[in-house]
Amino acid sequence: MVHNAYDSFQLVKGCPTKIESVGLWGCRVLVGCMDGSLRIYAPKSLSITVNNSSSSRPNSSDGGNGIIEAETYVLERTLIGFCKKAVICMDVLQSRNLLLSLSDAITLHRLPRLELVVYIGKTKGSSCYAWDDKRGFLCVNKQKKLLIYRYDGSREFVEVKDLSVPDVVKSMAWCGESLCLGIRREYVIMNTVSGAFFEVFPCGRIAPPLVVSLPSGELLLGKDNIGVFVDQNGKLLQEGRICWSEAPASVAIQFPYAIAQLPRHTEIRSLRDPYPLVQTFPLRILPPIILTYENVGSRRVLLLSILLEGLQNILSPQKRDNTIVSKHHPPSL
Repeated sequence: MVHNAYDSFQLVKGCPTKIESVGLWGCRVLVGCMDGSLRIYAPKSLSITVNNSSSSRPNSSDGGNGIIEAETYVLERTLIGFCKKAVICMDVLQSRNLLLSLSDAITLHRLPRLELVVYIGKTKGSSCYAWDDKRGFLCVNKQKKLLIYRYDGSREFVEVKDLSVPDVVKSMAWCGESLCLGIRREYVIMNTVSGAFFEVFPCGRIAPPLVVSLPSGELLLGKDNIGVFVDQNGKLLQEGRICWSEAPASVAIQFPYAIAQLPRHTEIRSLRDPYPLVQTFPLRILPPIILTYENVGSRRVLLLSILLEGLQNILSPQKRDNTIVSKHHPPSL
């Protein structure tokens, strides 16, 4: 049955350069731009408080009080030259107070002052990454290679593996100590210790592969407009399939909902069989990125979508748990 699970409002508008990626740090919004700059937006009320204090920089390790409100957000700080090229992907590692980003290569900055921790030159030309926060493992795709690193907790990423794959990886996610890879024609599960891999099933013919982690540790794999459930070993599950109205460009899981960005709108479906349609939003997003976030203290769930002229915020009024983020950025042509 269709009902309103989320409310929508404009969060940021009038950004002077094209937005490529978004990260959430407490109540602040970090915006990665095409020109390599990083822009930090904060609630107007918080910005006034900061400007009246002795420092213009955030002085809290969690980016403020951690509550995203439906109010005006203003530009608090701009870092020109934050990266050499467009900031195409980023994640705020909340428990470590770090910002992980991908531009011309993988970089790691420490919050709140955004000091550079490490720049991994070997990852130049990478198209996507997957982060395992529990183990501190990072997998980076570079052409037909997977570079696997372990963060040592100080200032270094230690290289663990350099593995070859049969084709360029379009989407990937950790599943235990293995990786599920969506390559050009098929999904595969790769053992990161031995480098051995096996095919799960072929990809769709229309949409690129899409690998999405579920709170249970299982996976949702896209096959055109169908989402197929598999376990960590790639075995098909009996829970049925999600049927979107069109092939999604990206999917976020916010239990008990699955949120998909389709060509003409954002579609929200229940994760309970038979996966009925819950709600739609007429949001057409370029580039196709969906980001979900839950603040532990406030229990308020956020879904941010990049629009041509700013950010559209979709805020759930209900308590939710187990937010999982899935982000995919296609390689440059």
